[in-house]
Formats: sequence, C-alpha cells, structure tokens
Amino acid sequence: MQFGLKVANYPLIPEDFERKQLPPALEPYRKKLFGLTIQPERLSSIRNERRPDSKYASLPNCRYEVAEAEAMMRRSGIEWLSSTTKSIEEIATTILQEVLPQHLGH
Repeated sequence: MQFGLKVANYPLIPEDFERKQLPPALEPYRKKLFGLTIQPERLSSIRNERRPDSKYASLPNCRYEVAEAEAMMRRSGIEWLSSTTKSIEEIATTILQEVLPQHLGH
C-alpha cells in the first residue's frame, strides 16, 4: 500500500542537545514532525555492536541523549513514540492511524 507520504530521518547530534532547542533545519517543519525514541538500554546495545566500549555507546550517554531528545520534543510540542519493541510496520501503522489524522484535522 502506498500513501504518497514523504518522510525523512533526522538524527539528533550532541550540538542539538547543547542548544536545548529544535535544530534550525527542522523549525520550518515543526507542525509536520513526529519523533521516535528508544529505551536507552536498547540504544546502548545497538551502538555497542557498531562501536564497542565507546562513550557514544555507553549507557549513561544513551540515557542522556534519550532524555534530552524527549525533553526537546516535549518543549517543541512534538508527538513521539518509543520504537524499542516495534517493527517499522507497527510504527508506520501507529503514525498513519493515530497521528496523521490529528495533523490533518480529521
């Protein structure tokens, strides 16, 4: 099934967390944004496969990044959901059924 949607992934970086606000590149799209988050333990596990024993993959760093991302989305009025235990199909279905209608005013 196709819905004609255009989507993009924008990974937040440490500089985004330091600014404590939405990255300037995303600001024009604020009303269209939807965020995904993940449990820090799962994020750390994924990152440890790519960069073992690095600060990037450490659990404290992952906890910090997830907390900062959620705080940023909360301050900016951006809805989000945890992708920790969901497949891409489940994430898409949730967004299409629950979130998209709200954004379109249905």
